[in-house]
This record gives sequence, C-alpha cells and structure tokens, in this order.
Amino acid sequence: MSDEQKLPMPAERPEDFQRLPGLFRKWEVEQVLDGDHDFHIEEAGTASDGTHLFAVYRRELTPNPKKEA
Repeated sequence: MSDEQKLPMPAERPEDFQRLPGLFRKWEVEQVLDGDHDFHIEEAGTASDGTHLFAVYRRELTPNPKKEA
C-alpha cells in the first residue's frame, strides 16, 4: 500500500474513537481485537512491576462499497 492509499490516521477523526475502559498489558490487547473495528493503541505508562501499559481506542469500521464492473 502506498502512502497515498493509506487509511485515515486516528488523529484525523478522533471523535469516532471510543476508549475502552482500563489499561492493557501487551499480551492482553489481543483479547479486545476483532475484525469489526479500527483500533488505535497508545502507550499509557507502566505498572508497578515495570510492565508497559496501553490504552486502547476503537471505532466501527465503515463498509467499503463494492466496485461495479
């Protein structure tokens, strides 16, 4: 995918993203991922044991209209 074909970055439509409650460790992020949403993940500090924590934001995917031949 070229730079011109990239999807909009989350900062372009931040109002569409909703933050999931809580903070997630790297290995917990896979538990919230699905194929029905776009996701934005940000570093959110560290736990008391030094584990990196992440905030997860998601928005509904917009269906792509099928191209007509």
